[in-house]
Amino acid sequence: MTITFIAHSTPEPALYGAMAAILAELRALPLCHFPVSHDAQRYPNARQHVTAQGHALTSGLVWLERLTGRGAGEETGLESLIYRALKEDIVVPLREPLSAGMAAQIAEHGIEIESLTVVRNQDKFQLEDCATGKIRSNGWGRDAFGRWALGSVSQPVMRAGKTLRVALVGDFAEQRDSYPAMLAALGDAADALAMNIDVVYVTAALLGSQLDCTLFDVDGIILPGATLTQGDHQASALATAAWALENRTPVLGINQGMHQMVTALGQKVLGQDRVVMHGPSTLGSLQTGLPLAEHTQPRPGNHTVITRSGSLLANKMGDEFTLRYNQRRYLNPHLLAELESTGLRITGYDESGEQAQVAELDNHPFFLGVQGQPELMSRRERPHPLLMAFLQQVRQGNRDRDVSHAALTQSVRLKHPHLLMG
Repeated sequence: MTITFIAHSTPEPALYGAMAAILAELRALPLCHFPVSHDAQRYPNARQHVTAQGHALTSGLVWLERLTGRGAGEETGLESLIYRALKEDIVVPLREPLSAGMAAQIAEHGIEIESLTVVRNQDKFQLEDCATGKIRSNGWGRDAFGRWALGSVSQPVMRAGKTLRVALVGDFAEQRDSYPAMLAALGDAADALAMNIDVVYVTAALLGSQLDCTLFDVDGIILPGATLTQGDHQASALATAAWALENRTPVLGINQGMHQMVTALGQKVLGQDRVVMHGPSTLGSLQTGLPLAEHTQPRPGNHTVITRSGSLLANKMGDEFTLRYNQRRYLNPHLLAELESTGLRITGYDESGEQAQVAELDNHPFFLGVQGQPELMSRRERPHPLLMAFLQQVRQGNRDRDVSHAALTQSVRLKHPHLLMG
């Protein structure tokens, strides 16, 4: 049997294991992986890929699941790796080339080793044989949404209509290099709908008038949970959620993004003195109630969501559906009860039927927050329905504004014929 090691000397979590996943798919081989660490200061979301079984892994291993449909499984040690390789060929990603000591240990068991390294040629990545120096693969690159493609990375979809602007809270580098799942999933949905979208990044520094200038012409907003781990991003996300409420802009909140949406609504209708922020990654809670509750046992991985009949969620997802979670906290039920009179409805529950998992606002074009991470379940050929529903509303909202503007312009011209001159 043979172990193919693919070394990629890069600090970016989103690149770790990507070329190994591509080779595993091409050769129809399993991929195994060692524990790996990243610069937590530079890449705070380096370990945000959660598998269906609930394992938290380096974010770049999302590519294995996206490309092959197979989960990456648990991290493994050398002994387990050797045991697996005695039975079948495997592919293993590395941050640095294989050490002589590890190679000797593997060779002692009669296992053959193929060592490849990832080399970058402009915007393409290739595999080079460490023994011969020969290039062993065609060039792979990433498209505008960070997704991997062979050869040219020009958009493969024939797109129609005007370009719509979607605001995404977070930095471009953070979304592309640290946690690539959200941007890739957005691209999946845009492809399926043949939409042209321009992603606008709402960075932590954008507050007040700068935030208004950034958001004034966007068609939709996404508050992604995985990239809201820092306090400064939380402030920006809360301000963005409040802006979406005030301006009736379609908004999709994911995990902590959902918390920010409910907090913004609470501050608007109950007052900021009653709904306050607690900690860097918790939901604003009623001062007279309980804080955002911590799960005694976190529930990462795939779980069932039960939908509420007649809701947007039920219309898009059916009576129940499976959602990927990286959940440690859940919404304050006291706050939710007070906000029901404003039109906020809980439309998705966990398997027990008690804990809120999805919230919608009735009197808003699209105000939907979900506790899970739908982007982790998206595929290029199978986008997640929640992201599809969001982009469909973004497009419809833009069309409605165009119709309203055209009607207003026509009305003004009829009342003031002199405007027709020239």
